[in-house]
Amino acid sequence: MNDERDEEAALVEPASEPPDVRDAFDDPDELERLRANAFESVGAPLAEGILYGIGMAEGLFDALLVAQRFAGPLGGAPGHAGPGLELLFTPSGLTPGRRFVGRIHRSVESALHRRRYGSAAGPICHVSAGYCAGWYSELLGQFVLVRERACAAAGGASCDYEAQPAEAWSDAWSASLRRVLDFEAMLESARKRLAATGEAVEGDMMGAFDPLSPAVHVWGPVMVLPYSGAGDTLAALDTIAADLGPDAIRVVVLDLTGARVDGVEATGITRVLDDLARRGLESVLVGVGDEETARWLGGERLSQPLRAPDISEGIHLAFQLATFS
Repeated sequence: MNDERDEEAALVEPASEPPDVRDAFDDPDELERLRANAFESVGAPLAEGILYGIGMAEGLFDALLVAQRFAGPLGGAPGHAGPGLELLFTPSGLTPGRRFVGRIHRSVESALHRRRYGSAAGPICHVSAGYCAGWYSELLGQFVLVRERACAAAGGASCDYEAQPAEAWSDAWSASLRRVLDFEAMLESARKRLAATGEAVEGDMMGAFDPLSPAVHVWGPVMVLPYSGAGDTLAALDTIAADLGPDAIRVVVLDLTGARVDGVEATGITRVLDDLARRGLESVLVGVGDEETARWLGGERLSQPLRAPDISEGIHLAFQLATFS
């Protein structure tokens, strides 16, 4: 009996020194130590703000990092920019007010909480909620707060989240968080961290992409497809789709930069757009003006493609479409 009590005491012993924060986003044991350091040092009421802030800082940094490198799909698996833990939910829909919801099944954070403390009285995945808030704040270009509405550690079937712009929240929970979160300072800190890694920080998401190259580029769910005639363009699309699988690509940026769009080519471009729609792929046009596009697509077309002024903006838009499609 004494041995059991000794084991229980050892289990809940506070961390003797603060864990490495970055390691906590790659290693469940380090995440457990990070949470224990907060819960067992300052107690549950204050721990939420501390852990949420830590998660948000890392979410901002990872979103900036992935945006610069195009290393993975924003908003999709894996939930972390590196090889780390799944801490990010995929949104389900996006309202005009930029409210969306999502869930994490088999949450690592909720499992760690149950292992160390048993069942929780309410939502307890503060690191995950903060991480999602940071990630989607960078993606949407505004301060987003994410609240966990149901938690597997509190008996839920999954960990369910709700996200809205910070100013849209008007309850005591959001007010208490906003008192301890300085979003602009956190964003500036994330940008400085990114600069210290040697990554570009201009925010153009171009990375090593060469806009003059005729090559097809694929980053996660986004493909940049230079237009080179309907036949060659569709052949390139078929080849990439066969290599990656039918569900890997969700948005295609059709790059018309430098293309001379006459009557014949307009027909070819329409053919490509129709083929993308048939495959269930979203499309973004770059390199052609609104008036020109309207002229050769015609007003009778039911589905008008989205357009962006240049390749950088097109890629930005494509990642947002991939996230919420």
